[in-house]
Amino acid sequence: MDTDRRDRGSIVVGWLTKLVAVLAVLGVMLFDALSVTAAHLGAEDDASQAATAAQADYRTSHNVQTAYNAAVDSLSSDAETIPSQTFSIDSTGTVRLVLERTTKTLIVHRIGPLKKYSTVTASGEASPIAP
Repeated sequence: MDTDRRDRGSIVVGWLTKLVAVLAVLGVMLFDALSVTAAHLGAEDDASQAATAAQADYRTSHNVQTAYNAAVDSLSSDAETIPSQTFSIDSTGTVRLVLERTTKTLIVHRIGPLKKYSTVTASGEASPIAP
């Protein structure tokens, strides 16, 4: 009877260990998925804000470089960049840009095939206000 009680205890401990391991893996996966999703949402807002800042600067200065600098200065995080080749202002004064954000994750940025998901891109556009 003593050995039966010990055996049942080891079965419960083994089952509990597996359950904790599975929950830990699912938790890490969920954290990474939420990080990437939040980065997408935040990048969209930041791209629009950067385009608006660039358009406001261009409206007064008519200088593309200072408008680009205004867009970069409006970024809220060091993990965000606006590649200069993606920044443009057309003849009507509409600013278009692409913002790139690198997401901090636990696993995604460490696994080769998944690394592409740790960098989020978002487009922003701002048109001049009609008089």
